[in-house]
Amino acid sequence: MQYIYEDQYKGKARKLLIFPPNEGQDYRVFCQGSFLGSIRPVTGGDEAVIWKTEYNILKPIAGKIGEFIATSQSACTPERYDNA
Repeated sequence: MQYIYEDQYKGKARKLLIFPPNEGQDYRVFCQGSFLGSIRPVTGGDEAVIWKTEYNILKPIAGKIGEFIATSQSACTPERYDNA
């Protein structure tokens, strides 16, 4: 499954294509075919998930992208459809 995250960058709309991790990798983020960086979930001491990246361009939005991924995954779980 891949994700498309939409946001604004320097006043212009953009779509980020996010690929899920393969074995031992992080989520990879692309914009218009260019690799922007990667993000990964890190569980804190209080079980909260923090999304981290080493790529400066993604640091301001890594948490928003992670939240988007998490809500997209929970929306696709079978339990959601069983109650419909």
